[in-house]
Amino acid sequence: MEGGEAHGSSNSLNPGEGVAVSEEIKAQVMESVIGCLKLNDEQKQILSGTTNLAKDFNLDSLDFVDLIMSLEERFSLEISDEDAQKLETVDDICRYIASKSSDA
Repeated sequence: MEGGEAHGSSNSLNPGEGVAVSEEIKAQVMESVIGCLKLNDEQKQILSGTTNLAKDFNLDSLDFVDLIMSLEERFSLEISDEDAQKLETVDDICRYIASKSSDA
């Protein structure tokens, strides 16, 4: 398993892991990312589900907060700070939103 740091939590799964994601959710997330981060054409070309937003686009904490707020508004949900810290890629965000949408 690829992974990184171990956290003290007994639940090591990322929020939404294993949840099916609709194309509509993915398209809306991509649109939010492009708009919030003001991606140029070159950046849009490399944007994919596995893009690590912080590393690949030098996302700082203020940009990240703007993105989270945009997603909360767009999808009418609240993303906890704890969950937000686990959302590193577009796919992470999509799975999280899909899991929250299916909970509703």
